[in-house]
Amino acid sequence: MILVIDVGNTRLKWAWLTSTGLSDQQAVVHREAKPGIWTTALFESGQRPARVLVSNVAGSEMAKTLARLAKRNFRVDVEFVTASREFHGLTSGYLDPSLLGADRWLALIGAWTQARTSLCVVDAGTAVKVDSVDSSGQHLGGLIAPGIHMMREVLMSNTSDIAKAALNSSPSLAGVLANNTIAAVSRGAVFALAGMADRAAEVIEQSTGSKPKLFITGGDANMIAGTMRAHGEIVPDLVLQGLAVIAAQPR
Repeated sequence: MILVIDVGNTRLKWAWLTSTGLSDQQAVVHREAKPGIWTTALFESGQRPARVLVSNVAGSEMAKTLARLAKRNFRVDVEFVTASREFHGLTSGYLDPSLLGADRWLALIGAWTQARTSLCVVDAGTAVKVDSVDSSGQHLGGLIAPGIHMMREVLMSNTSDIAKAALNSSPSLAGVLANNTIAAVSRGAVFALAGMADRAAEVIEQSTGSKPKLFITGGDANMIAGTMRAHGEIVPDLVLQGLAVIAAQPR
């Protein structure tokens, strides 16, 4: 049994890989949480993995914490997965492949393993990442923008009138366009990100000559997908699926 862990900027997600496949994803918020709050379910479940594979974009302190707890509770060393230049027909488009985020690379591995054709991955989390691969497996590069909540926080903390009006607004789902400030801020962020993803998919189709298969993942996947014109497959555990593919390879 192998434990695969996806540590994002806000949430930590994990699943168990067994002979029957990958278990359902579980998740907990780790940002600004005391370690004991988010580590109990992960390290005190009674299950003992033979290996632990991790994608971590939450910094060195998180890496040290995971390594220490895995060693203490499971008696195994954590395998931190990072991006490489190539993996089973998938080639990084970064000038320096090591600088591509592990989560982006693993999401591409998960998507490419399923599709084996032109594809686009939209990862809607704390930041929203868009990455694309052509039909030959060549990574074409990507885009990064602040996520929905980060956009909203920036407006609230860097304006006066908008922040004041938002505090006095009552959230409403009256229609496509908002009738109060707090909803206008939230929907503005969703529309901006959905528009970015839609435009990226259009550019990819124009440049490759084929319509990319669209994968949408991340905590805000449903919000982005519900506003996009393009239709994609929502895959909540795409990064974990990429980790599972790596874990299945001979060592």
